Amino acid sequence: MAVNTTATWNDPISCPFCGDELASPGAGFIDHIDGNADCEDGFEHWRANIAGDLAGEWSG
Repeated sequence: MAVNTTATWNDPISCPFCGDELASPGAGFIDHIDGNADCEDGFEHWRANIAGDLAGEWSG
């Protein structure tokens, strides 16, 4: 599967990395990346790239 490395987060019910439909925007995304190693890797890469842009952890 080709994973989008330039993810755009413009549709809350689609995975920004592979485009698959999610069961829900929040928990559905977590369930999706837990069951999909490529998307989990994409998310971790995205998260590492923005870590310096945010002070501390996400507040909500």
